[in-house]
Amino acid sequence: MVKRILVLVCVGVGLSMLIACGQKSETPQTPAAAPEKKAAAADAGVKLGEEILSVFDQCVAEAAALAKDKPEAAVLIPQLEKLYAGYGEKMAALNTRFLALRDQDIFRFREANGYLSGNRPQRVFNKDNTLRQAIVYYNLEKGEQAVVDMLANRIVKLLDDAVKQ
Repeated sequence: MVKRILVLVCVGVGLSMLIACGQKSETPQTPAAAPEKKAAAADAGVKLGEEILSVFDQCVAEAAALAKDKPEAAVLIPQLEKLYAGYGEKMAALNTRFLALRDQDIFRFREANGYLSGNRPQRVFNKDNTLRQAIVYYNLEKGEQAVVDMLANRIVKLLDDAVKQ
């Protein structure tokens, strides 16, 4: 008799555990989306750094296209000023996002800073290579220091504007 009661108690406990720990079909599937959000947030700093450098590269490419045919300085300077004004607005918007990242998530902000610190020198070097012929032409052949300054220095200031704090 004691054995039967013990067996019935064990069976009852086993069934209650099976019911309590069994598969729950009404569990929402939102926790699966959480890793995707964490992965997207984990790349936020690097992606912002990439975007800033990409916009800088686009500006360099457009400046090179404007200077390719070596127009007179009186023609090129207003074109470059207009180009830099447009990219200045883009860089200001990126700076707003950069500072917002600093306020929201300092770790991601540091990632962005690290990415920019590691990749900025190469992008500026590539800028120098891309614009070298135009800089040499306007510096040595034309003596137009205003154009040289715009191509060599002012374009880099746009990049500085995107990351100022």
